[in-house]
Amino acid sequence: MSQGNASNIHLTTKNRHDKTEQASTMAAAKGETHVNWEPVVPLGPELAFHTGCIIKNCLYLHGGITSQGSTSPSGKLHRLDLSQQIWEVVNASGSPTLSHHACIALNDRYVLLIGGWDGKSRTGTLHAYDTAANSWLCPEQTGFPTDAGLSSHTANRMGDGSILILGREGSRRTQRRTGNAYLLQGSVEKGFTFSEYSRSTTSRSGHSTHIIGSKLYVIGGRDDKLLEFQNGFSDGSIGPATSLKNLNTLGKQLKPMSKLPCGRRHHVSMYGSDVIFVHGGETFDGRSRDPVGEMFFVKLKPEITFYKLGDCRVKRAGHICFTDGEHVYIHGGITGKTSVCGDLLKLVV
Repeated sequence: MSQGNASNIHLTTKNRHDKTEQASTMAAAKGETHVNWEPVVPLGPELAFHTGCIIKNCLYLHGGITSQGSTSPSGKLHRLDLSQQIWEVVNASGSPTLSHHACIALNDRYVLLIGGWDGKSRTGTLHAYDTAANSWLCPEQTGFPTDAGLSSHTANRMGDGSILILGREGSRRTQRRTGNAYLLQGSVEKGFTFSEYSRSTTSRSGHSTHIIGSKLYVIGGRDDKLLEFQNGFSDGSIGPATSLKNLNTLGKQLKPMSKLPCGRRHHVSMYGSDVIFVHGGETFDGRSRDPVGEMFFVKLKPEITFYKLGDCRVKRAGHICFTDGEHVYIHGGITGKTSVCGDLLKLVV
């Protein structure tokens, strides 16, 4: 399996026109942004380190914490009909209490929860919410180490239907981390099997991942190697956010960054047509650990190039990001030192 990382990424392209470079430099100096966050539903469940997905035009959010520093996660499941924009709590017994977990939408019916912190320890347990029957299920599972758990990891659907789980895997209570990746195969009805996939990826926690074409891109989650990629994958997701195609045009007007952004964690990212957009998180550059509002995007072709979009007022960490196939949205997260947010925002390029 071939792989790469930030050390061989081109940061500059051919010289742009002097006026374009000067305008871009002046905009960056003024802290101007080239994209904005537009409120969609200002008031909603105040959550951070939660997870969510879209099924049949409804956004489902599960778990998370409701106050900064809490070690007692929520067990609530929230639903938002995106056409009506009204939040409701889903009442169904058996919902697990979890934070720092991952989820995948299956068969346009199930919300599959993977791992997370249950209030006492990290876990590798699977839970599934059946949106058609309004019930929680505990699918049978085999293959995951009994003395290990997952938290602040990611899950991506692949072309063959299997799920790639990447990130922090260690003992249930200690801070030990490894670079394990797992492949999850099976179904809610017949059960799932975990198998160790690879140890070639560096250890990460609080990162984001995307499978684009045949490449897996891993962003953040550590203080170095901001961007890492590997070949040999197939994407089984719903596809890119089409609104991000405008970043390709914007890239022609901006000056490429002269050096990589610093490492970060608990940020969000989303991919579009040959671009990856990144927002927020906690940085590893010695600045305040408060969440940042920095936004940048990575142009993937013809060579990997970074562009800074600016620093926005929406400073978040531990929020979630999703797309309906067109627009990019974020929900919740921590801002400042203590505030947990509940707003739903849409990215306008």
